[in-house]
Order: sequence, then C-alpha cells, then structure tokens
Amino acid sequence: MQKHLTAFTVLCLLSAALTSCSAFRQGKKLYAEDIPPQVVVRDGVAVTLSDQKLTVFKAGKKVKDYSISSSKFGIGNKNGSHQTPLGLHAISQKNGDGQPTGMVFKGCKPTGEVVDVDAAGRDPVVTRVIQLAGMEQNNHSTHRRRIYIHGTPEERYIGQPASYGCIRMKSDDIVDLFGRVHRGMPVAIESCTQETYLKAELDGTKNSIHIPKEMVARLPVDGLRPTHRYRSRSHRNFSRRNGLASTSRFKKRTVRGKNPRLALRKRRR
Repeated sequence: MQKHLTAFTVLCLLSAALTSCSAFRQGKKLYAEDIPPQVVVRDGVAVTLSDQKLTVFKAGKKVKDYSISSSKFGIGNKNGSHQTPLGLHAISQKNGDGQPTGMVFKGCKPTGEVVDVDAAGRDPVVTRVIQLAGMEQNNHSTHRRRIYIHGTPEERYIGQPASYGCIRMKSDDIVDLFGRVHRGMPVAIESCTQETYLKAELDGTKNSIHIPKEMVARLPVDGLRPTHRYRSRSHRNFSRRNGLASTSRFKKRTVRGKNPRLALRKRRR
C-alpha cells in the first residue's frame, strides 16, 4: 500500500511540475514555456502566451489586461507556418476606427458585412485590426506575414491557442485596446506567463524598450505585396521590340514550369 501511495505521489508531483512550467509539446510544436522574458516594455503592450494574456503597461504599472488566443500551430517566425512570432514588435497601423462591432475586414479594409459572435461556420477578422511590425532580426517578417491583433467572432475559443498566427481578442476588448494604443507603441510577445512578466517589470536590472521616432517613421504601412508571390532579384528583361535590356527588381515565379525567357531564346534560334 505504501509503495502505491509513493508512486501516486510521484505522479502527482510530476504533473504539477509540468503544469507550472506551462510547456507542452504536441508533435514538433512547442506552444509555451514559462521562462523569464527577453524584452521588457514599461510603456506598451505585453502578450504572454503561457496564460494567453495581453497586458497594457504605463510607467511600468499594469493598466489593463485581456484574454487572447494565439496560434494553435505554436511559436515561430517562418513564412507559411501560421505560428505566432516572439520578440519585440511595434504597432505599424490601426484600422477600423468607428466601425461597428462585428464588421468583417479583408486586407485590413471593412467589407460592409457584419457577423454575430460565434456565428456558425464563420472565422473572419472583425471589429478592429492592429497591424504589427517585427523589430528584431528573427521576426522581421511579421508584417509581411500579416500578423495582427484583431477581433474574432469565435469568442468561445478565447483563452486557448486557436488562431493561425494572429493575436485574437473579443470584439469589446479589441475596441477598448484600440483606444489605448498608438502607432509606434512597442509590443512584446513572450512565452512566459503574466505573473513572470510582472516580476520582470519590477526587476530594475532590465532596461525598458523604447522605439525612437526615427524608427517609427520607417514602420511599414498598407499596400505591401505578398511575399509568397514575388521574390526580390535583380535581373535583365529583354524587349522583343527594340532588343534593349532593362533591369527589374521583382521576378515573378515560373508558372507551370514554363519560362518565358527560354521560350524567347528558342524562337530566336
């Protein structure tokens, strides 16, 4: 009997340790780990993925916090991974001011359609859109990946990973957050819990991150081309009419294995 109790006690302790660590794997996807944050913002926004929270700070003090939903595919910065990126970001654009709750957005522009909360079979971007830009080498593709903080009609999933990379919020919460943030405000996305992040806020050994005005002025805006269609490469295009050569920055990917330049060479032969 004593051996069974001892084994049961060990299992309970192991389960508690894994829960407190807030790290769990499903296949190759690492979702969250409660470790000290790498970035501390005292005037900005902190997203903590272990407990699915978004917190607004002012002068190092918590002003407001909300429940969120991050990627169900885990943490990462690769294009096409549908994962939530970590690290320091900045708000590059705010879209949807004055729009009604439930307004559907496509390409960060309102479509005129309004959906209800938890509408069956619907999962669009709604109410407000806050665009993010990565400020580190590892997350510089965040803006091109269309990683937003936005409202969702699937509010029943808030509090657990359920998105395709973005930070989802309830419509009422995103409206409240929309009025508290501005372009250029730092946003730290960290793997830890809110409690661990609050401890780092009180730690005087870590400097607070502030984004200079010069960098804010260079933040991207709307109108960026999707990265999966074009690749930056300087090459020479030949004009069939006068034989002159010109240089283009973008080259479109080959479609169905056909290369128009090779076809032109064959015709010349």
